[in-house]
Parts: sequence; C-alpha cells; structure tokens
Amino acid sequence: RDHEIMNTVTPIAVLSESLAEDENLDTKAGLATIAESSKNLINFVNSYRSLSKINRPVKRPIIVKELIESVMELNAKYLEDNGARCTARYAATDILIYADYGQISQILINLIKNAIQGESHLIEISAEISSKDEVLIRVKDDGIPITKENSDQIFIPFYTTKEGGSGIGLSLSRQIMRLQNGTLDLEQSDDQMTVFVMRFG
Repeated sequence: RDHEIMNTVTPIAVLSESLAEDENLDTKAGLATIAESSKNLINFVNSYRSLSKINRPVKRPIIVKELIESVMELNAKYLEDNGARCTARYAATDILIYADYGQISQILINLIKNAIQGESHLIEISAEISSKDEVLIRVKDDGIPITKENSDQIFIPFYTTKEGGSGIGLSLSRQIMRLQNGTLDLEQSDDQMTVFVMRFG
C-alpha cells in the first residue's frame, strides 16, 4: 500500500514547503490540512500494524454458547443505543470450539458493528454442527445488503464502502480465522438478510 502512504505524505511535504516560502499563503488553513493529513497517515499506519501483527492464537476449549452470550452482553448498550436487537440460537448448548477466546470475540464484535453500521435492527447469532463435523457460527442481519460488486472486495485489506472506514475489519477477521484453522465467508446478502459464516474444522 505504498501509494496510500505517498498520497498522504505528498500534500504534507508540498504544503510545508509552500508555507515556508510563500508569505501570502494562509498559514492557518495550510496547517489544518497538514494536521488532517498527518492524522490520516497515523490512522493508516495503525491499521496496517493491526493487520500485519496478529498475535499467535492461544487456543483453548470454548463453549460457544458462553462466548456468544458474553459478546452480546458486552455489546448490549451499543445495540440499544442504535435501536438494534441481537438474539442467539443454538442447535445444542454444549457445542465446543478450540480457539483463541479473545480473537473470536473480536470477530463477532466486528460483525455486529458492521451490521449496525449497515442499518440493521435485527441480528441473530447461531451455532450448529455441520454434517462434516464443522462448528458453524453464523451472524445474520436485516441491514442494507452488500452488493455483488462489493461482496467480491470486502475481504481485501483497506477496501471500504464506509466514510472514514479503515477497511481492515473483515480482512483482519478472516486472517484471524485462518490462524484458528477456520474460515470466514459471506454466505448470503440480499433483501432478506446478510449472513456471515465462521467455520471451525
């Protein structure tokens, strides 16, 4: 992503040089632009750091029901403040995964956040065991569908459709799942619902 860094650094360099040489240039406006560009650069670097330095997962047995209910409790106020409701459904209450608790929580929190930003009011997290003995955790929402064009791009680092978005949430989540020997995919997105599925082999 060298071009993204250059796109941010270039106006800083140009404006700094202009401010030094041109007495008539509006110094306050120039400094404001430099400050904004610097802030964007810091945000970009922090995002890149998050993406490139994922901690090695510390795996342990996790009861999926307890994990989901903990995430729902942590997000209760955020959901309420945004007029959204989150429910859970389990094919069985004793489903287990072997994974990093904090990292999987982070993925679920990110998917809930994305759903709310997509104007969802109803979110459902479900867990089941597939015919292949995979544990499937699905996050469904009734928000704005992801277009076919965007669905092909959403897992690409730094791609975002949100104003001010970093574009690393889903990419980071997918990388985390790979470290757990699992996958994260967009299973469905239409006028009925959007569904992300986490697979644990």
